[in-house]
Amino acid sequence: MKSRYITFVLIVIIISMPLISPSSESRLENWSKILLCPVCQGETIYDSPSEYADDMKSILKEQIDNGLTDSEINAFWVERYGERIITNPITNNTEILIVPISIVLIFISFFIRKLYVKK
Repeated sequence: MKSRYITFVLIVIIISMPLISPSSESRLENWSKILLCPVCQGETIYDSPSEYADDMKSILKEQIDNGLTDSEINAFWVERYGERIITNPITNNTEILIVPISIVLIFISFFIRKLYVKK
């Protein structure tokens, strides 16, 4: 009975590990892979060997340590360098999803109406 209880607790802990919030180190790594280096062409600050990228990493680490949210960090870098500093700037365009889905739904409704309307 005791071994079953220990096994259950271990399984719950292992399953819940990904649900725990990421550490500041992994946030720093994620953000440094998202931000492009303004000095190097096409490289993120994670991959860049320049001193400028190192300075940007230290600013980013300071922001994360101060408890800034992801949206605040994003706003800071976009305000300072523009939308091109982010490797994936198009994250808030809901039109990209809504327009095709609505077109498909319209065609499906026409198709269903055509099937069930008797002449």
